[in-house]
This record gives sequence, C-alpha cells and structure tokens, in this order.
Amino acid sequence: MSFSPALRLRAHRRGARRAAAVAVVLYGLYLIGANVFLNSAWGEGVINHKPERYHARWDWAMSLYPGHIHARGIVMGGHARTTRWTIASPSANGRIKILPLLWREVAFGRIRAQDVSVHVSRTDIDLPSTIRPGRAPWTFRFDAITTPSLLRLDFYDARVTGHGEARFAFEKVLQGGPMEVGRSTLTMPDATLSVGGVVLLREGTLDFELEIPAHIREQAQGEEKLVLLDARMRVDGPAPGVDLVARDDDALPIGTAGAAGHLRADLILTRGVLMPGSRLDWSAPVFSRTADGTDVRHPLGVALRTDDDRILVAARVPDGAGRPPRLKADLQVDDRRLGPDDWLRPVRVVSGQVDALWPAVPLRWIDVILKDIDWLSFDGRADLEAAVRLRAGELASGSRIDLRDTRLQARVLDNLFQGQAHARMRVEGGDEDIDDQRTRIDIVMDRFVLAPEAAPDRIDLRGRDLRLDLSSTGALAEFHEHLDARLRFDDAQVPDLRTYNRYLPGDSARLVGGSGRASGDIRLDNGGEMMGGRMRVRGQDVRVALGPSQLSGNVDLDSRLTRMQRVGRRYRIDAMAVRLDGVRLDGSGGDDAPWWARLALEDGTLDWREPFEVGGRGRVDMRDVSVLLGLFAERSVFPRWIGNLIDSGEVHATGELRLRGNELVFDRVQASNDRIDMQARLRIADGTPNGDLYARWGVLGMGVELQGGGRKLHIAGARDWYESRPPLLPE
Repeated sequence: MSFSPALRLRAHRRGARRAAAVAVVLYGLYLIGANVFLNSAWGEGVINHKPERYHARWDWAMSLYPGHIHARGIVMGGHARTTRWTIASPSANGRIKILPLLWREVAFGRIRAQDVSVHVSRTDIDLPSTIRPGRAPWTFRFDAITTPSLLRLDFYDARVTGHGEARFAFEKVLQGGPMEVGRSTLTMPDATLSVGGVVLLREGTLDFELEIPAHIREQAQGEEKLVLLDARMRVDGPAPGVDLVARDDDALPIGTAGAAGHLRADLILTRGVLMPGSRLDWSAPVFSRTADGTDVRHPLGVALRTDDDRILVAARVPDGAGRPPRLKADLQVDDRRLGPDDWLRPVRVVSGQVDALWPAVPLRWIDVILKDIDWLSFDGRADLEAAVRLRAGELASGSRIDLRDTRLQARVLDNLFQGQAHARMRVEGGDEDIDDQRTRIDIVMDRFVLAPEAAPDRIDLRGRDLRLDLSSTGALAEFHEHLDARLRFDDAQVPDLRTYNRYLPGDSARLVGGSGRASGDIRLDNGGEMMGGRMRVRGQDVRVALGPSQLSGNVDLDSRLTRMQRVGRRYRIDAMAVRLDGVRLDGSGGDDAPWWARLALEDGTLDWREPFEVGGRGRVDMRDVSVLLGLFAERSVFPRWIGNLIDSGEVHATGELRLRGNELVFDRVQASNDRIDMQARLRIADGTPNGDLYARWGVLGMGVELQGGGRKLHIAGARDWYESRPPLLPE
C-alpha cells in the first residue's frame, strides 16, 4: 500500500502545523515563565539568595528568547573578602549561555550597557569564601561587558568621570577558585582623573588597558594583584596647578587650582614593573602667597623617563631674575617595581639632589616627617632654603634645610613653649655607613612665651633666644628612636610668680606676690620628657605665705636634676641651692635688719607633678634664728632673754624637708653656733601649723608647742619635753 504525493504533503503540513503550534505554546510558556520570573519577588529572591555576597535589583526586565535579557534600572553589587563592588546602569542587553549551566557554569555572552557607573572599594569586613566538599564550584564567565557610555569608575582611591567606551572581560571560579581579568579597555576623550581626592587630569584624553592572568587569592589579594598586572595608560590633557595657599590645616597643605597646566603620559606596567619607554611630562603653575599676603604664581615642570634599569625624574621652577622661588630637582629611582608590599618603595630608593629656595611655604608637612615627635610641632608658613642630597632614599651627608620665620610649639612637662623661630637642619658624616650619620636640627626662638598646657592663654614666662637642639644618629626615618634633645633659655621674665602655686601645697605654702627671672638648660628624651638638667629662678620682692605666716624678700633658687628611672617624672636632686636676701617676717617689727639665709638640699628627690612632691635633707647658713622662731610665735610671746638668742649671730642648721600633697614638713631641724642650741619640727597642713621647738641659750631653755593655732610654752624640763615628742618624718 502506498500514499500519493498529495497525501504525503497534507500529512507533512499537518505535522508542521502541530510542531509550530507546540513551538508557539512553548515560546509562549517561556515568555510567560521567564518574564514572570524576572519581574517577580520570587525571581528576585532566587537571584539574591545570598545578598551579603551578591545582590541585584532592577526596575523592569524582559527576555524575548532563551538566553536573552533586557533590563532597566539595574544595580548589582557584591562582597568578596575585603572588597565591595557596585555596578549601576539605566539599561542593558545581554545573553546568558544555556548549555554551560549543565556543568555549573554561568557564562554570559556580550553584555551591552548604557551610562554605566562602577564603584570598587575596600572594607574592614573580611567575608571569606565558603567551600562545600563534594560539590563542584560554580564558575562565572563574562566574555565581554561593553558600554559606549561609561560615566564613572571608582577604583579604591582612584576616580574617573566623563563619557567613554569600555570593555571588560572576567572569569571567576567560586569557593576560592582562580580569578582572571581578560583584556579590558577604557577610552574616554573627556576624562577627569583624581587619586586620593587630588585631580590629576581634567577633561583630557584617557586610554587604559588592563589584563590579569588567572590566579587564586593565596597568590595575590587586593592591592597585591599589582604584581600580576599588565597595564598601559595614556593620558593627554589639561591638568590643574598646584595650590600651596589652600588647606593650611591639612597635614600636607597641597591643593589644586584651575586647569592651567598640561599632563601627557604613556605608562606601561608589566607584572608590576614600570617598563622602559614609559614617560610623563607635566607642566603646571604653582600658586603661593608671600609673607605680606600677595598671591603669586610660578611655572613648574616635571618630567619622568624610564630606561632599562631606573626611573629618572626632573623638576624645575626657574627663578625670576635671581629672586625666589627656585626649585631644581634631579632624581633617579634604581627600582622600577611598584610593589604593594611597600607603596613608598620608589621613594625609599630614590637618589639625587634637590635645591630649593621658596618663601612662605606651609609647614604642616614637617609634622608628617617628624610624626613620632608629637611633642614638637611647626605651624604656619616659613621661608625655606634647602640643598638636599639623597642616597637610596635617605638624606646624605651635606644635606641642609633652613627655615626662617616659622611658628614653633613644644610641649615639655605639661607646659607649652611657643613663639616665632628659625631652624637649621644639617646631616653630617655617614659617608661609608649610615649608622655613623648624625642629623642635627638647631632651633632658635627669638621671642617665646611659656604657658600651662591646660591654660594656653595664660603667660607664665616670656623671654628671648630659646634654643632647642635636636640630634640623632642613623637614618632620618629613625630620627625619633635615637633622639637627644636639649632646651635652653636664659634670664626669661616671670611676670607673676603666683602662677607657680599649682606646684605648691595650697594654703600650706603659697606665693602671694612677686616677679622674677628664670633660666633653664634641660635634656629631653624622644618623648619630650625631661631626663635631667639645670633650672634657676630668681625672684624680687617675693612674698610667701607659710600657713598663717608671711615672709617677703629676694630669692635665688638654682637646681640640678637627674631622672631616676628610664621613664617617668621622678628625679634625683643632684644639687639645690637657695639664697634668701632682704627677708622680713610680717609682724616681726621694723627694727630688725633684713634677714638672709643660704640653703643647700642634699640627697633629695622630686616628683614632677601638680603639686610637687619633694623630699630630702638640707643644711642652712642663716643670719640668725629670728625667722625660725617667728614661725612659731611673735617675739612678744617668748621670754625676754630670747632677744639675746636672736642677737647671738650667724647660725648653721640642718634638717629634713618634705613637700607632699597639701602639707609642708620640716623635721629634725638643728640650729646652733657657739652660744645657742635650737631644735624644731613643724608641719603645715591645709594652712594650719603644728610643731615643737626647743631653744637654749646658756643655762636658759624653753620649749614651744604649736597645736591647732594655739601655743603652749614649756620652761621647766623643756629639753625632756621636746625629746619625748615623736618625729614628724620616718627615719
């Protein structure tokens, strides 16, 4: 049995119609299913199954055939280890390959997006990969993500804005597998490029190529990928000038101004190494300001060239008819690697010389160089003259830097020394071994003031010619570690001695009035703490209150201290001499001649705090015993023969002293000459005196008990009474 051609044709048509109907039904089901999936919360939930690692949202999407996707209002983002990324586009078309899904591969064909913005940044949160044993990891592959209109690219500290064409190829195996960036390009004719907020190119031409071979995280992560990077960047266009006027409060007061300069560069990087033939030329004005506030502008030219074994850099600011500013720098870097383990590697191996003369330079950058010497700070502006020699990233012997008319502040012992200064830095020796090199910084404050750190507007000291000498051995980078500092001033004015009452025990001993002069010569460690030194204070018409008693006269105190421990503010008093002249005790009457005394403290210690803690044993030579007796009672209280005791002449005495907290203690005081014998102990606490005194002249003896402001005389058995009284200080 056979069928006619007509029957066979009709059967074929029926089969074709059925197949077409099935295809239409399947296509309709696909359109419904795919587009419902793309525009429903269910589909969004499936795609954003782990939003902490990957998330995507879109305003609207559709698929016209299997593998095709068109979406609008797209924002995608992810978090891999310490890197976060976000991509945004108002519309995109793409194709996903279906068959590779069978072997756990998400492969995209060409994706074309419009008005793209990309943001890549570092985060402190580390999100490690999760590995599932026994299951093959998924692979993401993007053959080409393209856009004719890249608007913005943020890549860590770098930012590019404009309108450009970009192509990006990428492949990543999840669960810690390898990552690869295929040949990717960016061409932008109106690019603005900035790094760290500093604009380097403004609306110029930018061409960029990038490629990174397949690697895993253990081989390179984050910025370490630079050692694998092959890249080329070409830029040509307007560049901003350098503004030395702006941002004086910043650590590095360098801003940008306008687009009056020009940048042209062609840089080639292979596996993190800047390749021979790379070059950069930058010409730009430098804006600054003179000491009288006049704005000025100077031309700057910078050129970079790379040959087989080094990078050469030259910079010039030509002087105008011999007048500043002037800059001439010729440098070479004997290492073409840009290693992420040390971003300052080129700086650390730079050699060459820099000669500069520049007025009114902002000085906050010095704090960066001396960042570990935080007790010393330069501020404002200064005239700079420098002749710097660099060898392998270090200042070499013969380097010098001079600063004039700078403002300096030094914090020492909770006080602020501040004033206008000039500074000289010199590097000496170390031609053969850098450890033998010595760097000196000599600073002179022509006029200075001293104020408490807690009250910087109050002036405690005002003087001239303060000298601060800093010296260190070895490399400048280790300047802080080996620092030896010496601070000196002489005959500075103390307008009001009462300002130093913060070091005294309140009402027990305080300065009531007077002015004076002070000198100092002290050594400081690298933290600005006093290691030792000499201090002298001379006061005129000084009025001192010891509890209820008041004395007036002239004082000359000269002391030498040495720190007892490696750190801290506990000092040994190597020597302390006090001269008292023209002293009068209030209430003693005006007939007595002025009193004098010479005191030397031995075996003493001082804890530098507010108030001081001082202890030690001293010896005193004094005109007579009148003042010592006057601390216990007025002369009218004593027997009449006490006048003979006072008139007996010069007396030598010894005793122990302790000043601590709110009290002042004299103990085991013994005063004598050929005719008298006197012993005393006295404590003044919170302004109230208590103590005992025993005095003998020939066969006559007397004791005075001072308690709570009241006095009691002991005549009979006075010596036995005194010896029965307990000492005030331990042995």
